[in-house]
Amino acid sequence: MAQDAQHKFFRFNLPVMAYVDVLMQRMVAAACHTGDVVVVISYTGRTRELVDIARVAREAGAVVLGITAPASPLANECTATLEVATPEDTDHYLPMTSRMIQLTLLDALATGVTLRRGEDFLPHLKKIKDSLRDTRFPIKKAGG
Repeated sequence: MAQDAQHKFFRFNLPVMAYVDVLMQRMVAAACHTGDVVVVISYTGRTRELVDIARVAREAGAVVLGITAPASPLANECTATLEVATPEDTDHYLPMTSRMIQLTLLDALATGVTLRRGEDFLPHLKKIKDSLRDTRFPIKKAGG
């Protein structure tokens, strides 16, 4: 989820990184400043490391957005939350429904950022898209 968000927000010319390693997440959280935004994604909101990382980032001055279960320990440490409440048994099954909801919320966030930024970043988006043109084979036309 975090890497998907990184790909989306990078295209908006925003400095963004997704970290998988919890020790790196903790160090980055400790190095946050006012004006930084940390997004923590957890279906249950009960993973101790993520709750601690949210607290460290918030205490360092960052806005912490949790995409998590309502009233969870993580939600309680966040500045704001986008709540994911699905009846999914992650103890026995892979979390598919919650992942789809998380992706949808990330798309909604990206859309909101796009609308808020206006058209100023469109040249940047065009530059990114143009950089990929030579990496693709041309589309063959039917019958040709």
